[in-house]
Amino acid sequence: MSWGEIKTNHCRSALVAVFAFVALAAQAKAEELTKVSIRMDWVLNGYHAPFFVGVKNGYYQSEGLDVTVQPGNGSGVVAQAVGNGNGTFGYVDGGTMINLVSKGLDVKAVMGILQTSPLAVVYNVSTGIKEPKDLEGKKIGVTNGEAPLILLPAFFKAAGVDPAKVTLVNASAASKEAILLSGQVQGETEFTFVALPPLEAHGLKVAAFKFADYGVNVPGNCIIARSAYIASNPEVVQKFVRATQKAYEWTVAHPAEAIDILAAENPGDKIEKPVALRDLALSLELLHSKATAGKPIGVMSAEDWRHGEDLLAQYQGIKKLGDPGRYMTNAFFAAK
Repeated sequence: MSWGEIKTNHCRSALVAVFAFVALAAQAKAEELTKVSIRMDWVLNGYHAPFFVGVKNGYYQSEGLDVTVQPGNGSGVVAQAVGNGNGTFGYVDGGTMINLVSKGLDVKAVMGILQTSPLAVVYNVSTGIKEPKDLEGKKIGVTNGEAPLILLPAFFKAAGVDPAKVTLVNASAASKEAILLSGQVQGETEFTFVALPPLEAHGLKVAAFKFADYGVNVPGNCIIARSAYIASNPEVVQKFVRATQKAYEWTVAHPAEAIDILAAENPGDKIEKPVALRDLALSLELLHSKATAGKPIGVMSAEDWRHGEDLLAQYQGIKKLGDPGRYMTNAFFAAK
């Protein structure tokens, strides 16, 4: 073997050694990441995009977290699963969580996302409805047990609507859109960002009376974890909150790109970009309540949670715990 061949082989061996070292280092780094999961409240839609932004843009990984984002099947189911140790975090409706905590579920909100309630009466503008009083004499589609229906009497009272003059038509959650589109009802109770985009996509001109605009505000979607997990893994929770905050800040500045990431990360789901983008935009309008305006994304108001508990005690009959700290904590980031 010539000196040149020896030198070449030596270089090749050195390169192989370097590549092996890099691969092992990358593997070791990946193994150092803490695996956590977050389950969404429902099937994936536009308002879930920020969590996939957090994964794709590396915000979670930079905090040492390997995050899996999973679809859900209802806030109640997801909250109970997290409370029973099935999953690390949940993204659930605050009102639903308050109800379950009042019954003994030991979970707590570590980050508020939708601080203004999305509950609303969505209505067909062509029917002549312009103000809540115009709902009198009209038919409204509702679903038994849903959050908007529970607080509908509170909205009627606050908006000066006589409930005896409004006809409620019971329908499944899946069929409410259809009966509004067909004209069988003139409105429906729903979350704004869930109802408006698909109705608009069908060409119907719709608007909404948001319960929160009339003082009926229960915290919307928030990130929850088991109290025991929070106590034993405070650093993990803080890292997750910090990364999620960055993901939401980026999404606010780049909503269209966030939907592209959502679609790319979930090729098996039929993500219709215009509808998903509208869905996301409507949800981002709810990031703050009057009490949290000007504060960092995610910081919650104890007064909002106290007010939400009061409403649910009056209209749903839940047991009041009397301490917002039983439902939420701002311990993982400083309010400004």
